[in-house]
Amino acid sequence: MSITIEDFDEKLKPIKKELFDGEFLKTPSIYSLERAGNTLLSLVKQIREQNNEFDPWLHSLKMDLDIYLADLGGELQHDYDRGNKRYKGKWTTEKRKVVGFISRFRQKILEKQTAE
Repeated sequence: MSITIEDFDEKLKPIKKELFDGEFLKTPSIYSLERAGNTLLSLVKQIREQNNEFDPWLHSLKMDLDIYLADLGGELQHDYDRGNKRYKGKWTTEKRKVVGFISRFRQKILEKQTAE
C-alpha cells in the first residue's frame, strides 16, 4: 500500500470538517456528501492503479462507493430540492454511510501499514 495513515488523514481532514459542520445546519448540502464520496473514490482508484495485485477489499470499497454515489442523487436530491422536513434525517443517514466508508478505508490502511 502506497498511502500512509497520516497522508490519508490529511487528505480527508477538510471532508470530515465539512461533514461535521453540516450537522449543525438546518439543511446541510447534499454536495458535501457527494464531494466526500468522490474524494474517497479517487483515493481508491489511485491506490488500485499503484497496486499491482488484485485486492478484494479495494474492489469491494470501490463498488460500494459507486453504488452510494449513484443512489445519492435520487430521493435525497428530490427532498433537498423541495425543502422537505425529512431531508435532514436522510442527510444524517447518508453521512453515517460516508463515515463508515472512511473508517473501513482507514482501518485497512492501518492493517496494511502495520503488516509492512
